[in-house]
Amino acid sequence: MAQFRLMKFVFSIIRGVGLAFLVLLLGWMGTGLAMAAGGWNNPPRGVLIDVDGRKQRLVCQGEARAGEPIIVFEAGAYSGSADWGYLQPEVAKTARTCSYDRAGMGWSEPSKAPRDPATLARELKALLDASGEKGPYVLVGHSMAGLLTRAFISQYPDHVVGLVLIDAADPSAITIPEAQVWISRYQRLARIGAGLSQFGLVKPLAPFYANRIGLSGVPLQEKRRLFGSPKHMRASAAEITATIQGGEIALAADPYLKKMPVATITAGPVTPERQAWKQAQSRAARLSDYGSSINVDAANHTTILGPIYGRVVLEAIDRVRRDIAAKGIASKDQP
Repeated sequence: MAQFRLMKFVFSIIRGVGLAFLVLLLGWMGTGLAMAAGGWNNPPRGVLIDVDGRKQRLVCQGEARAGEPIIVFEAGAYSGSADWGYLQPEVAKTARTCSYDRAGMGWSEPSKAPRDPATLARELKALLDASGEKGPYVLVGHSMAGLLTRAFISQYPDHVVGLVLIDAADPSAITIPEAQVWISRYQRLARIGAGLSQFGLVKPLAPFYANRIGLSGVPLQEKRRLFGSPKHMRASAAEITATIQGGEIALAADPYLKKMPVATITAGPVTPERQAWKQAQSRAARLSDYGSSINVDAANHTTILGPIYGRVVLEAIDRVRRDIAAKGIASKDQP
């Protein structure tokens, strides 16, 4: 009899704990879904441009200057214009600059087209054309945008006169065994994250994990708004899967880099196990007659975009702009 009462007591505790967990889970999901709902019609910054029957967000700052290129910022995975909230206004003090949200991400409506690098590059070109931002361009890419910027160059070499890569992926690195393991895990995590976000399970983490760059003001509000958004997460997962598998078109940009000023910035200490990856990240600069590379040991993949270490990026952009002006490099000189 005593054993029966003990079992009944234990089961009641388990049932109570289970019920409490269910209540907390439903509360967490409800909070996440409420945080993600609404607020996508009017972006806090920039404008919505009609591109191929859908609206895409574009944020341009700074005055255009005769004979000087437009600086176009291409964000990495899970990211958009918000990631450039520190660097873009700084560059805009002396140049025309543009950043944007790719289709399906942030305040941009989704596209039914594939999310591979070639398609993303064509969509960016269509957006710039529709907005009247004709170029030529200096492309600035972070992380996965190392592939996207070079996909753009390989398709529109006459429109690009400079390239700045910030702790960016290189298409040659896909063949590195360690990178292949990481890519597989990253793709799997992206799919899991996209699935969880549909139930509001990721969004409540935004106040704690959305600001690893060090943003402030409106860009920080945007970054928190994007973090864990179901639409944003779905588009990001699709991009990650298709982009990493589509490195061939990025490699096709290699011949155009020889006469193009290129700067690469990498973040984090150079350790033996990361030596191959670091070499791959700076490969684009070695392909250029006007290339430069720098590694910032104390920075990481996200803080390199923020106010603590971003000055190195700003100096690299200035260096590329000076090389373009001093050497008279133009797209017509490229193969």
